[in-house]
Amino acid sequence: MKEEIILQRQKGRWWKTFLGIRQRHTYWLYKVIDDVLNENKQIAGIIEIGTGAGALSLLLGLECYERGLKPLLTYDIKDWVKEKSGQFYYKEPKLFKLLGIKFVIRDCFSEASTLEMKEYADKPVLLFCDGGKKKREFKELTHLLPIGSIVAAHDWNNEILLEHIQETIDKYAMLPVCEAEWDSPPDYIETCFWRKTL
Repeated sequence: MKEEIILQRQKGRWWKTFLGIRQRHTYWLYKVIDDVLNENKQIAGIIEIGTGAGALSLLLGLECYERGLKPLLTYDIKDWVKEKSGQFYYKEPKLFKLLGIKFVIRDCFSEASTLEMKEYADKPVLLFCDGGKKKREFKELTHLLPIGSIVAAHDWNNEILLEHIQETIDKYAMLPVCEAEWDSPPDYIETCFWRKTL
């Protein structure tokens, strides 16, 4: 059964494009993010860990722009990949500049990054953990955020499990948001959302 789900995901629901940029997420995640923001009017900005090719960054940047939030702050350890092999050819999307998206090429755990995030998060924000160390991102960056912030992590029940973050959830009395959408068929967004209440 799991193999069939993976096959379905690969064939039709995942690995599409958004504004011509390769997606790493199912399109339904975009709808759920919209729902999360609609239900949490306290969110004043979005921080993304793991920019990748930038498709999700554009969606998050558009959400920020349209809702009058702070421009997206997104981190990756790699600059835009420009390989001639053609397999992974990324370039900075033109809309990054237009939307005021701040793309930072730096380890999100560095002192400069954590200071920058803490300053950005003077009001509740959505932190989207989707870098290469999601468990660590969730556990070590949540403390930077004020009460009312939402922490999301992609690859839920795959790279990151409840047991990996239970201590953080308990410490900040975090409540699930849009939980029915996390890993439900047919779209399997594989993304959890938690609201910080302490």
